[in-house]
Amino acid sequence: MNFEFMRTLHGFINFLQVLFGFAALFACSFIWRDTDLYFQFIYRGFGWQSVILAILFFTWIFALMVFLSNLFDKDVVGTIGKMKLLILYVICLACLIISASLESWYISRSGTTGKHPDHVYHPRFIAVTVFNWLLVVSYIVLILVTFFFV
Repeated sequence: MNFEFMRTLHGFINFLQVLFGFAALFACSFIWRDTDLYFQFIYRGFGWQSVILAILFFTWIFALMVFLSNLFDKDVVGTIGKMKLLILYVICLACLIISASLESWYISRSGTTGKHPDHVYHPRFIAVTVFNWLLVVSYIVLILVTFFFV
């Protein structure tokens, strides 16, 4: 196991991405209503939520794969190359910007004065939006770190 990877800036940011991605997925998909707990894919009045969930899932899987590969001594940059890795990071960044923008829009729609007010979804949309934008910032920083220092 390569715990030295965790001490690098690239490793720390990648670890944060795995944590933020999981938190966003958890807040996005697990719903509690009274005593009911369920996994929700489709939200009435919030149709793009399924796309947001898919984007979060695939970017989280990508971050997890990069993290585990580097943790188990498989250098991702050396394996696929710096340019391909940067392209994959930019694709994840673009998808997360779309996801964060849609989720931000849903905050206004689910509020008390919105088109579909919902006291259960609204705090979740806020939490997912925060984690989405944290992921966007982390990918921007990771792209810069990879471009200049790796």
